[in-house]
Amino acid sequence: MRVMSFPRLSAIATLALVATTTAAAGGDSDPQWTSGYPNSIAVLGHSGSTGENSDPKRPRVEARANSWATGTNPKVNSLYLRILARNPAIKGHNTAYSESGANIDRVGLQADRLLATDPKPALIVIQVMDNDLICPVDRAAVSDFQAKLAATLTKLAAGAPNSSEFVVSQFGSVRTYARSLTRPERAFQGGTGPCNFMTKRGDVVPKKVARLERAIHAYEGALEAACKTVRQCIYDGGAFGRVVDRREYVSFDLNHFSIKGHAKAAAVAWAAMRRAHVLPRTG
Repeated sequence: MRVMSFPRLSAIATLALVATTTAAAGGDSDPQWTSGYPNSIAVLGHSGSTGENSDPKRPRVEARANSWATGTNPKVNSLYLRILARNPAIKGHNTAYSESGANIDRVGLQADRLLATDPKPALIVIQVMDNDLICPVDRAAVSDFQAKLAATLTKLAAGAPNSSEFVVSQFGSVRTYARSLTRPERAFQGGTGPCNFMTKRGDVVPKKVARLERAIHAYEGALEAACKTVRQCIYDGGAFGRVVDRREYVSFDLNHFSIKGHAKAAAVAWAAMRRAHVLPRTG
């Protein structure tokens, strides 16, 4: 499962966050966050938030301390650490339910596990889309993905009513990702499928780039539409999609965030949440 790599086309990364300034401060009993910041955070999703392959010294290992959402590595400065600096009450309340290979069905099961805990996390982060994406676009599959995401968001809103959803778009783009790689790296990722936009010679195929971008945007549309079905949910309006990919954001496997990639994701997520008034704009 991929976070930033697009080539083999079974998966593309999408980020979704869940939060609101009216969410509970560490539990359902108190509807106010301390000074506008939550007392707890959790993450659902795939390996994009597990830190998988982010440590070059530990290949094929989850380095959850590097997670952009709940990690503790100061080099990443995750959402959790940024909140901790402003609200010490969140200390130790950073739970990861995400797992490698998770699709929307698995995320639904992760939500069930989260809702079985007490107190419920005040801020829930969801990263999903990679393992559901089909290219070329299959409208029936997109509709099914949208319905399942809406059901999961609704379930979270009902089971943790003082938590809300904030959904963000795809991180980066096909074009900027391709430009960030060397020719040998593109060749390594190259293929011949209908959406393999890099060839085994390391060339970029514009027609396939456009085809994959259409698929990504279709799933982003599903994210936004699902979000609109839940009162607490806010979509980021494309904030993550405006990121210009850099090679330093990608791990050695070309498929996951590096430590710098996690740091960038955390910074963009933080700014998007502030712009949307999910968190205080200052302080």
